[in-house]
Amino acid sequence: MRKKRGTVSPAASEAGQGGLRAQGLRTRNAIVEVAKAVLLEGGSLEFSLREVAARAGISISNLQYYFPTRLAVLRAVVEPVIETYLSELRSAVNNNLPPQERVIALAEQSLREIKNPESSALWWHFVSFAVIDEECSRLLDDWYETLTREVAQLIRAAYPAYSAADCLHRATILIAITDGLNYQLGAGRRKRSYTRGLDAKLMAALDCLLKAPLTANP
Repeated sequence: MRKKRGTVSPAASEAGQGGLRAQGLRTRNAIVEVAKAVLLEGGSLEFSLREVAARAGISISNLQYYFPTRLAVLRAVVEPVIETYLSELRSAVNNNLPPQERVIALAEQSLREIKNPESSALWWHFVSFAVIDEECSRLLDDWYETLTREVAQLIRAAYPAYSAADCLHRATILIAITDGLNYQLGAGRRKRSYTRGLDAKLMAALDCLLKAPLTANP
């Protein structure tokens, strides 16, 4: 993966997991867990260094030793969710299944993520920050670019006759479909009767997307 443009300050890097002793690492991890709870319970309105420090029982200056900015805390909460998804994507890309079966495995993994209330909610909250925060917006753009290009790589392995641009278009549409379902069905929202059997319909729709010709603009 290429280096993200939205990097945190050198102080945050110095306080990263690799540079901490055992007690410091425990403190850092405890802060991340508290921050996750604050974000899930109160959303972006209550997510501040002051609130996280108060809930963690430490001073703001102590918190800022580990996370100098609110964005640094937010990234520590959300990045594991994204990195886990990208890791599972790469596993789908690199496993020993035939290429078309790898695409199916990726779609099935996306469905599982949609039904994970915590990861869905954390993702939504991060997106809400990206709307108002330029650095979050750049980070979100980087993640989507990585995801789109790796999905396109998987599609091209399954359908080598497609051009690189065609695969990127199909990957973008596939991601948009799963994003839309995430917003409709994720985060523990009330399930509707018409969503029963939706998984199979989604897989059929994705199969059509992957196999149908895309008409170029005139």
